[in-house]
Amino acid sequence: MTANKTIKQIRLIYFIVSIMLGTFALLSFIYVAQVGQVYQLDPSTENNLKSLIIILALAGIPACYMFHKRKVSHINQELSIDKKLLQYRSSYFIKIVTLEGISLLCLLLYLMTGNINQLMIFGLVYLFLLLNYPGKSTIQSELKINLDEL
Repeated sequence: MTANKTIKQIRLIYFIVSIMLGTFALLSFIYVAQVGQVYQLDPSTENNLKSLIIILALAGIPACYMFHKRKVSHINQELSIDKKLLQYRSSYFIKIVTLEGISLLCLLLYLMTGNINQLMIFGLVYLFLLLNYPGKSTIQSELKINLDEL
């Protein structure tokens, strides 16, 4: 597999996740605005779920960044560019999926409760997802490769 094809796959993963989460968030907001919350929870359960989402966001965001950084730093520099990019793709996929999972949980809780705070937490996690665009310069700096190698 060529390096350019691997970079295109990484970007495709990024765009699919970003667009689908944005679409789901928009549909969730429209649904809650028109119909209201989907399920009535008792106040203690709702507070427990809110706390869980906040803890997941506060722990999950740094964890996925640390995992990705550690995984990328352990990539053998003597490997070919294609093999480096394949390992980078796996690490990047785990990072994006972690952020996606937290985002989906926020949206599901927003649908259940109709509480706008959950939508704000989603927005925060979604912002971190959007800031992780896999540009060539980002990939090059993380993998410590030259522009000529691509």
